[in-house]
Amino acid sequence: MKTDGRVIWGLLGKNKGDNTQIEVLCHALGMSLGVVPDFKNLPCKHRFVAPNILRGTNLSILSRTDRDKLKAEWPDVLIGSGRKHVTVARWVQKQSKNRTRLVWIGRPKAPLDWFDLVVSTPQYGLPTAPNIYKLPLPLVPDMATVSAFTQWAQLPRPWIGVLVGGTTFPLLLNTTAIEKLGRCITEIQNKYGGTCLVSISPRTGSDVAEKLQPLIPDNSEFFFVTKNKRDNPHQAILSGADRFIVTGDSATMMAEACVTGKPIELFALKRSVFWPRWGARNGLLAWLVTKGILAPPRDLSRIHDVLAEHAIVKIYSHEEDKGKSSVERQPRQGQMLSEIIGKIRDFPSRR
Repeated sequence: MKTDGRVIWGLLGKNKGDNTQIEVLCHALGMSLGVVPDFKNLPCKHRFVAPNILRGTNLSILSRTDRDKLKAEWPDVLIGSGRKHVTVARWVQKQSKNRTRLVWIGRPKAPLDWFDLVVSTPQYGLPTAPNIYKLPLPLVPDMATVSAFTQWAQLPRPWIGVLVGGTTFPLLLNTTAIEKLGRCITEIQNKYGGTCLVSISPRTGSDVAEKLQPLIPDNSEFFFVTKNKRDNPHQAILSGADRFIVTGDSATMMAEACVTGKPIELFALKRSVFWPRWGARNGLLAWLVTKGILAPPRDLSRIHDVLAEHAIVKIYSHEEDKGKSSVERQPRQGQMLSEIIGKIRDFPSRR
């Protein structure tokens, strides 16, 4: 494989979803350039830190041991995510005499012109700018084909994969939502027949699982997954189900279902009235976000709106249908990755 000799670093933290996106992009870029990315696992020793516009370029959030992981040869491209690693990335860029290009995933909560490219998704409400690439969903690994559990062999088709998350404030999976979710599962199973494969994630909570289980069809397979459970059905359901019902509290879970190309019913959770909703499309708010002074509140319903607008999902609602199920307009992650990599490869070399 031809290589252009560039060095790629990925800064990993505690957030599994962010780390997954960093790994996906680093591996795709490394494959394109013919190099192996170098991942730096850098947990932050401080829970709370000052705003990035006040923190400068330093390694104060890292332990002495983790600081020793950052040594030359300095990277040509550094890919990170989240707020806390911004000062670390800028410190690396400074050591490289400004040669290192910074690619950030999500929202940095910092002046956006500090970064050569920001790869973001709708829930962060960032403004439009030449260095911002907006994805409809987070990056996820290619779904490997996983064999169905042997006990599913005789279950009637279609298999309806039901992926249940939990309350992720400001989205609430409360008693009312649980009852509606039970009706949603039953209605869809009555409509299409087959068998529901219901996967309850570790963050759902046993109280939610106990309330939901009596509300779903009797012939369903119900899995309450704990963090230590080995026979986790999640990947098998993603691989084998014919269609999906997904609660809208997890951007990653929605992305995993969407990349399968199967029809999806999105069960949108109610948003707390105590959580504001605003974005930064233009005007003063956009300027404040661009300068790193403000950051729009995270709002997953923006992803719901984008998916419904493009007919990628059908949102379950008792009042109205916000979108139509479709497998023809699924977001093609490979194409989007190619566009991102093209932007990165077009960065002029600073060697």
